[in-house]
Amino acid sequence: MIKIQRFISYYKLKLARLPASPNAIASGFACGSMVSFTPLLGLHFILAIVFAYLIRGNLIAALLGTIVGNPITFPFIWGLIYKVGAFFTSTKHKEFNHEINFDMIITQTYDIFFPMLLGGAILAIPVWLTTYFLTYSFVSSYKKSKKKKYKSINTKR
Repeated sequence: MIKIQRFISYYKLKLARLPASPNAIASGFACGSMVSFTPLLGLHFILAIVFAYLIRGNLIAALLGTIVGNPITFPFIWGLIYKVGAFFTSTKHKEFNHEINFDMIITQTYDIFFPMLLGGAILAIPVWLTTYFLTYSFVSSYKKSKKKKYKSINTKR
């Protein structure tokens, strides 16, 4: 547990120290987080960069945002986007005797992949907005505190 907290703290600082505005960092990170909620596994980095570029977000922050989707969170994300997509496609929700894996997504495209893709698209805006505002709040307060600290050091000289 301590290693996970340390990992999160490290990447939060790495994100906050990027040389860009809080808006650019937050929008880039939100793009990376958003594409993590799609079943398009091999395309997360590319999609994050494309979306961040289109809205003038920070590209490095977009790549860092894809960390939201990782081997620990993917089972939860995939389950969520499948349930949301199955609800909206009126697909009968299937109870799987085993976990959803990449092979199932490819071989059972209409039954699994399409509801997952639709669920990811539906959740894209709420995920983007949530991560944007959380990241913007964190980065802007971090940069303000650093600026204030820098000013206080320079006025003492």
